[in-house]
Amino acid sequence: MKHRYSRAYWFVRLTTTTALGFLSSCLPSDQAQRETAISTAIDDAVQITSAPARLDPHILASRSFIEAPQLTWMVERGELPPVAKRLPERPLVVVPVSEIGRYGGTIRRALTGDIVQTPGVSKTLGENLMGYERPLPKRVLYNLADSLTYEDDGHVAVFRIRRGIRWSDGTPFTVDDILFWYEDMMLDQDARSAAAFSSYHVVDGVPLKAEKVDNLTIRFRGRKPLGRIRQAFATDLCAMPKHYFSKFHPRYNPQMTYDACRDSTTNAMRLYRPGTPVLSAWMPIEWTRGQRIVFERNPYYWKVDSAGHQLPYADRLIFNVIQDQQVILLKFVNGELDLLGRYSQINMYPTLKSEERKGKIRIRLGTPQMVSQFRMNWDAPRSEVREAVRDRRVRLALSYALNREEIGEILYHGLLTPASHSFGPASPFFSEETAKRHAVFDPKRSRDLLDEAGYLDSDGDGIREFLNGEPFAVTLNVTPGIGVDVCQLAVDYWREIGILVHMNVALRDIVFPMWSNGEFEFFWWGAWSEDPGARPMDWGAIGDTRPTWHRHAATEGPDWLRESTELILETHNTLDESKLARNMARVRELHTEQVPLIITGYAYKVWGYNRRLGNVPEQNTGSDGYRGWSRPIFHEQLYVRGNE
Repeated sequence: MKHRYSRAYWFVRLTTTTALGFLSSCLPSDQAQRETAISTAIDDAVQITSAPARLDPHILASRSFIEAPQLTWMVERGELPPVAKRLPERPLVVVPVSEIGRYGGTIRRALTGDIVQTPGVSKTLGENLMGYERPLPKRVLYNLADSLTYEDDGHVAVFRIRRGIRWSDGTPFTVDDILFWYEDMMLDQDARSAAAFSSYHVVDGVPLKAEKVDNLTIRFRGRKPLGRIRQAFATDLCAMPKHYFSKFHPRYNPQMTYDACRDSTTNAMRLYRPGTPVLSAWMPIEWTRGQRIVFERNPYYWKVDSAGHQLPYADRLIFNVIQDQQVILLKFVNGELDLLGRYSQINMYPTLKSEERKGKIRIRLGTPQMVSQFRMNWDAPRSEVREAVRDRRVRLALSYALNREEIGEILYHGLLTPASHSFGPASPFFSEETAKRHAVFDPKRSRDLLDEAGYLDSDGDGIREFLNGEPFAVTLNVTPGIGVDVCQLAVDYWREIGILVHMNVALRDIVFPMWSNGEFEFFWWGAWSEDPGARPMDWGAIGDTRPTWHRHAATEGPDWLRESTELILETHNTLDESKLARNMARVRELHTEQVPLIITGYAYKVWGYNRRLGNVPEQNTGSDGYRGWSRPIFHEQLYVRGNE
């Protein structure tokens, strides 16, 4: 083969055990949440905060909170109520990661696009009834809600939201806003912008029934126990301001059409449009399409630090639209951006470590996660491709043909541990044995498996044939970046066992619609979810056209995937932790043995920050199921040191 390199390299064996003790059914109090946040393990050290461990009860009783100077000026001019009246009765108290911060300054970030990159902003600013613990998602904690109780043997979940929370325009936040989002925007398929209703809020094929108890209390009922209700309400959105968005809905404004309603309530319009009321730390004040989005502090934000300062610390958060990831890297090392993570790639690691020595930036490694995944389309448009990828022997052959250690040496700088498709290291149900079971490099075994399956090279040209006699050739879609390098190696490995792969390198905006619509054969992507607890639709036929690698699974099987789906759905409907563990272990075994997808291994997530920022968590997980890299950064408690 053309690519042979010296094996004299340092190899990092991951011994990290991010014991994400599975989200216990007994939720902690706010005080327990604050105390847990005080110290966070990082490598062999401990990140210790000098901030108070809890809010002084006198501050809460006397309502003697502190606000940003610019808000004080607005209060003095009569433009805002006093901070004591803007904050809820019991604000959510955040213990800063390192110390009490200072007010002022701007946090600068980048997006590769505005319309297509709304998740980057949503994961940064999103607020829900619950929230994953930060920086590592060990538990689900209270957020907008301050209590959750179960009734009717778990069939009913009752949330109570914090009294006195207000939208950024000062309007009270109530259950009506949750119901508007849920019933008018989600259940109403004419108003819903997404093609399908969220599977997070479905039990036994039926959407949860929502009921208003009073202005601050909402009840959700399902056909079975709501074992996943906390995770369902720990994503990015649980409400929309009815007083603002109802004017776009035909149910409330007969002059509106549903087409206009959908256009006015897209994720981009909801997140970026200046004047839109929000519950997040910053509110949109400027959107220059294709260039930048500017957010300014929300004067009604409902969180305080443990010394009584209303958050956020930073005055503004700006996202600059920069399409080229290499330009984002350049601007970060030049000090023009404060955070790099959403678009960081492992091939940036040498540059980042070299620049770190200059003292402006710090580079960190997040918890390991599955990387470089090859998604084979079980419903590919060509029947011969469908037939091949549905044959377990073919999938195993493709997996055994990959020289994962060489990929790690050449492209991942020793930060890759070879692994095959299974649960990821951040999962509480991770097993190193199962993860490595089919990750061996054995091209002879690959050839034998293909021969056994009937995929032969009958004409001796080095390329095998499909069962219909056509050359065994497929197209592999990949976005620019390290994926191209990984795929080039994979193309060579697979060519050695007689499979011809053509790479199609295209922008995300082109290949993602092909992937989501099932119009692809093979597709490379940089990561995969850790387990079904984080993203059940990746591991079973849960929701319309899911999983995306086998959109017809609900009607076509196979039997092992039907079993996996049933087991996952059972975990959604139980509060029994032992049953949860048993089901997850079985799902893990089914997927490990069947190898429906191909994973290269798991690697550390490379990210960094400018030293001018304070309170940056030293740990991070990039797992999308736990809201990706952005949420663990804990933006609302970051602060800008000194003068900008």
